[in-house]
Amino acid sequence: MKSRSWPAVFAVVSCALPLGWAAEPGDVAPDLALRDCSGAEVRLSAFRQKKLVAVLAQTPGTPLSASVLNDTCLRLDSLGSVVLFLASDTDANRKFLENAPVATLLIDPGGVVRRVLVGRVLTGPDLFEFVKFWQLGRTVFNASCVRCHGEEGDLHICEDVKPLAGIGKRLTESQIRERLKIGEVNDQDLLIRGQFFTRPQVDAVIAYVASL
Repeated sequence: MKSRSWPAVFAVVSCALPLGWAAEPGDVAPDLALRDCSGAEVRLSAFRQKKLVAVLAQTPGTPLSASVLNDTCLRLDSLGSVVLFLASDTDANRKFLENAPVATLLIDPGGVVRRVLVGRVLTGPDLFEFVKFWQLGRTVFNASCVRCHGEEGDLHICEDVKPLAGIGKRLTESQIRERLKIGEVNDQDLLIRGQFFTRPQVDAVIAYVASL
């Protein structure tokens, strides 16, 4: 990957959202105007059904160094994901950014916001772990929970199982954890509904469920 030094790089995506828009997990993101790692202008829709997208949002005029930028882009690429940045050269985007919080967002290939970290723009290994954590949660959910809950958490075909869609807007992650009725096995392993999980797997799947 070539070194990138295009100017004013990387007000990472908080995007061309309407003024006052507050992203929450489970929301469908608008078709954002962004820049990719090479500095080319792109639309979020170009990655629909193709890539998991990490969007970084901050006030213009705080560029990433070339080394941080390269490291961040390479790490996301290794996860089969992409990091995109706000194209801040429009009046609408500049107006929005005057009031937008610094944030890191994760948007799935379907265009749905899955994670929102307000107050921090993650780069390098921090962004890598932010994305990898959600991917682990998705993997655990798909392997162990989809049969009863469905891919989008909207099924309730199993006894004593309620739909999970939108649960992150109704409950905190701590409240979701309480409802799982987790059994303590040892320092490493937990038991949920007769299945064994590691503690990192449980933490990740709770974060994933909160994004449905």
